[in-house]
Amino acid sequence: MLAATGPGLGGVPGSPRALLPLLTPRRYHQPDYFRRIAGRIYGGDARRDPDAVLRHVVTRLEPPSAWGYLGQLYAISGWTSLRWLHTLPQPTLVLAGDDDPIVPLVNARILVRRIPRASLQVVHGGGHLFILERPAATADLVAGFLHRGGAGMT
Repeated sequence: MLAATGPGLGGVPGSPRALLPLLTPRRYHQPDYFRRIAGRIYGGDARRDPDAVLRHVVTRLEPPSAWGYLGQLYAISGWTSLRWLHTLPQPTLVLAGDDDPIVPLVNARILVRRIPRASLQVVHGGGHLFILERPAATADLVAGFLHRGGAGMT
C-alpha cells in the first residue's frame, strides 16, 4: 500500500504555499503557527478544524530530529521511483486524499498508471494526514483490499 505519496521527481509538486512552510519543523513546536498554516499545508480536516488535528493527530507525533528532518528534505529534493514502478509485481493499493496540497491527487494517478497491478482509492475530503484523521475508514479500505486479494479497485 502507498498512501499520500507520489513518484518523486517526475510527479506533480504540491502547491508552493504548502511546501514552503515544510522547510522548517516550526509547526511541531509552535501550536499557534500550526493553527495558522495547517489547512494550507495539510488540507482535509486540518483545513476545516486545525485545533482538532492539533489535539488528536499532531500531539501524538514525535517531532523529527534535526538530522532526520534534513534527511527527509534531501530525499524529497532528488529522489524518483518512476524508473522502477513498472517492476512491482504485487497488487498495490494507492490511497490518496483529494484535498492534499503537499501531494496532489494526480500523483496517485501517475503511480497507478506506472504500477502494473495497482488500484486507486480516493479519500474524498481527505488531506495529507487522512490516515491519521480517519483511521477507521482508512483501515476499512486496506482491509477490503487485502480481503479481495488486491483486486477489484480503481
